[in-house]
Amino acid sequence: MNIEHGEKLFEFKSKMDWVNKAQRIWKFHEVRAADTICVDQLGRLCNIGKHFMDAERDNAYPIEVFRMRADMTPIAN
Repeated sequence: MNIEHGEKLFEFKSKMDWVNKAQRIWKFHEVRAADTICVDQLGRLCNIGKHFMDAERDNAYPIEVFRMRADMTPIAN
């Protein structure tokens, strides 16, 4: 299965990189986390802490963070 996404914004190089940057990096890129897609090197979507920990266990970093496609409608909160 291929995942269509927008531009790559940044990546987390390791679990510690995620721990240290996660709270501020989306703000730095002026995007909400809910408007991005995180994908590890095994092609798995990562959207909760367990996924980021699984990626470390499976040696699947870096996790790349992409903007959602422009034609995708964000979920209302």
